[in-house]
Amino acid sequence: MIAETPVEAPAVEAIVLAAGEGKRYGAIKPLVEIDGVPALARVIATLHRAGIERILVVLGYAAKKIEREVDLSNERVVFNSNYESGMGSSLALGIESLAPETAGFLALHADMPYVTEETVRAVLARVREDGLIVAPIYRGKRGFPVCLDRSCREELLPTLVGETGAREYIASHLDDLVLVEVDDPGCVWDIDRPEDLMMKEEEREPTVLKG
Repeated sequence: MIAETPVEAPAVEAIVLAAGEGKRYGAIKPLVEIDGVPALARVIATLHRAGIERILVVLGYAAKKIEREVDLSNERVVFNSNYESGMGSSLALGIESLAPETAGFLALHADMPYVTEETVRAVLARVREDGLIVAPIYRGKRGFPVCLDRSCREELLPTLVGETGAREYIASHLDDLVLVEVDDPGCVWDIDRPEDLMMKEEEREPTVLKG
């Protein structure tokens, strides 16, 4: 009898949202340097180290400059011409652009460069176990990245308007939400203002995240 070759489960694809204008910061946030590395490049590197092979980057504002300064040759890139309408349109575009065989999608913002590899791995581990929607939680605050099963797609897409992202959808599907406790302030902290980069870890307060 010939043994069957194991079939790998379809992969999770990451969606990195990097289309916004960053008005409060006053600069192109995906290009803000953290230890000499652009925030977007740092996020991508973290995802790859955590074992995610396929990353879809959604660009909008200053797309050409970002492509010049960040090596995206190994990622898929889509351009959101409607980026001024809010982050929801970028997430929707990312979901609509997923590869057909993708089992689920993990969403992360380019302005959250302090999320750790361990947090991403912890989220992915729970997705493989039982999670339709999985997110990290740090000191009682839900953070990113958030991973959703592909089966959420059709119901989620119509809710992605303005800056709300997936927040409304998740709030109406709390029975499907799995929270993973992590020791990672980076999962609840973004770089909204220049002073955020200068704060010591013990001084950081979780920000109200965007969906």
